[in-house]
Parts: sequence; C-alpha cells; structure tokens
Amino acid sequence: MSKILDRVADAGGILYFVLVAVGYVVLVSPFLPETLESPDAVRAHLVAHPPTASLWLGAWLEAAGLLALLLLAARLAARIRAARPLDWLPTAAVGVAVAAFAVKIGSFAPVLAALDVDRYDAGTVTALLGINDAAHGLAWALDGVFVLLLGLGALASRALPTWLGALTVAAGTACLAATAAPGVLDALQVVFLAWVLVVSGWLLVRGERAVAPERSRRGAESAALPLR
Repeated sequence: MSKILDRVADAGGILYFVLVAVGYVVLVSPFLPETLESPDAVRAHLVAHPPTASLWLGAWLEAAGLLALLLLAARLAARIRAARPLDWLPTAAVGVAVAAFAVKIGSFAPVLAALDVDRYDAGTVTALLGINDAAHGLAWALDGVFVLLLGLGALASRALPTWLGALTVAAGTACLAATAAPGVLDALQVVFLAWVLVVSGWLLVRGERAVAPERSRRGAESAALPLR
C-alpha cells in the first residue's frame, strides 16, 4: 500500500495539472464571473449560471488536484530528508505546503456561499468572491515559499539532479514574483506548471533510485581515500 501511495505522490504534479485543469478551468470557471468590477454584473452572471452537478464535480476534482500537489511536496521532502536527515528545509517546506493547501481549500467556502445568490445583495456576493481572489494570491505566495525551500534543500542535499533542483528554485521564485507583480502572473505560472510536470515525470521514471544519506556518502568517500 505504501508503494502505491509513493507512486501516486510521484505522479502528484501530473495529477495536479490534470485535475485542476479539468476541475476548475473546464467545470468550475464557467459558473464564475471573469471580473468583479461591477457587483451588479457579478450577481447577474451568478443568477444566469446556477450551480449544477458539473460544478460540484469540478470542485471535488480541484480539491483532489490540490491534495496531489501536497503529496508531491511531501514526497520530495522525504527524499531530501533521506539524504540529509538533520536538514530543517524539508520539514519547513511540508509545513508551508500544508498551509497553502489549507488556504486553497478554505477559499472554497465563500465561493460556495456566493452561489446561493438569492440570499445576498450584489455587494455581498462580490465581496465573497473577492475573498477567494485574495486567498488565491496568498496561496501562490505560500506555494512559492514551499517550492523554493524544496529547491534549496534539493541543491544542498543532491536529492535531485542539479538541473532539477535549479528548476525547483526557479519555480518557487516565479511564484513569489507573480505575487509581487500580479500583472505577470499568467506568464510566471508557466514556470510553476512546467516544474510540476517535469519533476513528476522524473520521479516516475527515475525517482525510485535510492538516495544515499549524507553521512553514508561521506563515509564511503573517506574509505575510498588512500591511506598515508
């Protein structure tokens, strides 16, 4: 069972991409307004697009995708910890990843409340959706932090190839930069999405190779040195 869960975690980036793309982009987003600039237009859009079974399916798929990303973070952290047992970076990365997951899942509540549009006026409905937008920005910042911590840990421990550790650092930095400059969010999201797909692909193909603990590697290197 653990072996199966490990492989699911290895595929977490691919699952995240597919499940969020189908769940949110395809199934959920048509029910939500493109902009919150006009409260009356927001309420009119929600009235014209009442929730159906496809919306609830999309919400569940999106939640599953977010969980898959969390499993991927935990899997990468475990590899770093196996290579450097005393390193604090993997533990911190998982903690931030859990916080990001909690923020994302928590942001579902105001959106679902706003769908009951007959109970609220236009301003209240728009404010509820605005909470979701704010949570989205916070979640991206948290994603950036946990990915950056994983990248730094991977480079320090050599738990991932150097190029993949560098890509992980770049993905985390891109998320943080997107938070600081929302105007380039879409462009920088590509870096993050490329990372989740590439790192999952690498884990599925080559990730089963054991990572030697740092102490063991040093011991082996010392044993290989000629005696003087």
